[in-house]
Amino acid sequence: MSKSPFYGVGIFVPVSDLERSTKWYEEMLGFQVTHRDEPDATVMMMNDYKIIFCLVRSFDIEHRRFPKNNYEVEQYFNIHTEDVDGAYRSLKDKGAEIGPIESFDGGIRGFSLYDPDGNKYGVVS
Repeated sequence: MSKSPFYGVGIFVPVSDLERSTKWYEEMLGFQVTHRDEPDATVMMMNDYKIIFCLVRSFDIEHRRFPKNNYEVEQYFNIHTEDVDGAYRSLKDKGAEIGPIESFDGGIRGFSLYDPDGNKYGVVS
């Protein structure tokens, strides 16, 4: 199989308050700001630019539910960790809105995480 020419992912996230959300992603997830285009957007990275989140100041944010499925998926993106329990404790101690830790097929464990605008992520290992 040939090597893919692609090296990372950029995710655009709608937020209502750019300053509040930038602070949340820095403090809760350890993202680093790489560019500010105030008042409309903040670009943040994790893992040496392999994953880029662009927080976009948005209006009338509507969250689309993930379609019903037999795979137990409820969110569009997962954030991976090697230590679900440690990540859970850390986020809980920081006051993040999180769901309970659950176990899934294949030994996967994880929980739901919501940003201040209700954008939902899975945190899994």
